[in-house]
Amino acid sequence: MDPAGQGSFIPKASLTAASRGGGIGIFFLLALLIFVMSLISAGAAFGYQRILGSTITNKDADLRRAEGAFDAGTIQDLRRMDNRLTQARGLLQKHVAPSAILYFLSTITLERVQLNSFDMILDKDGGASLTITGTADSFSSVALQSDQFGSTKVLKDVIVSGVSVNETGKVSFAVNAKVDPSLVLYGNSLNQAPVGQTPAQ
Repeated sequence: MDPAGQGSFIPKASLTAASRGGGIGIFFLLALLIFVMSLISAGAAFGYQRILGSTITNKDADLRRAEGAFDAGTIQDLRRMDNRLTQARGLLQKHVAPSAILYFLSTITLERVQLNSFDMILDKDGGASLTITGTADSFSSVALQSDQFGSTKVLKDVIVSGVSVNETGKVSFAVNAKVDPSLVLYGNSLNQAPVGQTPAQ
């Protein structure tokens, strides 16, 4: 019997179909996996949204309860008190404090110099104009005192004039100067340490 004439008992078509069926199964599994993951993600997003909405609702309820705990009359009283404190603070900030200027002058006046008069005129910018008269034991003391006045940061445009020897043998002088608002207003004097220098010997 001719071997070439013998037919195969295994059908070739079935092999091709089997191989095609295996490929379709893999794609099906991948699609199923993606679908399941999509469902899980959607469920997680929905659950988070529900939790977030519940949290916001609870916070809103807590806020309403807290607002209801305060009496309307008490709130009005607190508002009126706050307005009064604000007005008082504003008046205090604008209040003039001559004592701060006097203390400042005492810290920069030489021991050999005596201040005899003090006049102050308030300026529109919140500062002040000073006119001071005094006596010293010598012309050099007047010169040193002039340097003391000129070296400060709160006195500006310092002018020393009228230097002369009086009937007692002392040297008289006059000083005109502008005072910075930081030293004039009472509110500023509360917020900072006294401005001045150690009295010169």
